[in-house]
Amino acid sequence: METIDRIPVTLDPAAVAKRLRHNPARASSVNLDELLALAGSLIRLRAVYEVSYTGAKGEDTVEVAGVTFRSRILRRNLDQAQKVFPFIMTAGPALEAAATSSGDLLKQYYLEEMANIALENGAAWLAERLKTRYGLPGLASMDPGSLEDWPITEQPKLFSILGDTERLVGVRLTDSMLMIPRKSISGIFFPSEEGFSSCQLCDRDACPARRGPYDEVMAINYKA
Repeated sequence: METIDRIPVTLDPAAVAKRLRHNPARASSVNLDELLALAGSLIRLRAVYEVSYTGAKGEDTVEVAGVTFRSRILRRNLDQAQKVFPFIMTAGPALEAAATSSGDLLKQYYLEEMANIALENGAAWLAERLKTRYGLPGLASMDPGSLEDWPITEQPKLFSILGDTERLVGVRLTDSMLMIPRKSISGIFFPSEEGFSSCQLCDRDACPARRGPYDEVMAINYKA
């Protein structure tokens, strides 16, 4: 198991402005440069991951590190995988607290979305680190709750693999399956040359968390 205490935070101003659809004329109360500087000073990306191995595989179950997960899609993604990487990453509590106490809903939204961007970039950074260290051509990931097929109720199983996550990276799981701090992500990285995103299998166009287009052909293939 490895804990990484300081993952580089990347917040490109142009990319952030595009993601937020920031229009200075319509958002005159927001100074984007100031919020970027604040976010950069408050975000502390930390992660813990475990090098794990798959075990028994059923029709819609797969064993990882001795823990049995129930998901037909995860089972399919790990069909040929032996070595996988359960992980948890957090942006920490400071930015979340600043966003909540800002007293401005637009500023709060901007700051929280910056934390989301930092987590996405941090996950990509971690994937590259794992690819280089373990000589893998490509990695993809799945996280509990991203698809109905792998519900959020599977989250405690993932946490059980990583041990005392609150001590390691300051993240705990509530009885309602909410990670604290909220700006945290979890999942399993697995080898994949083709790539995979849960968004490709989800046809909810209005989903605010969408990070890629729905792929009807891929969705049909996964149901086959």
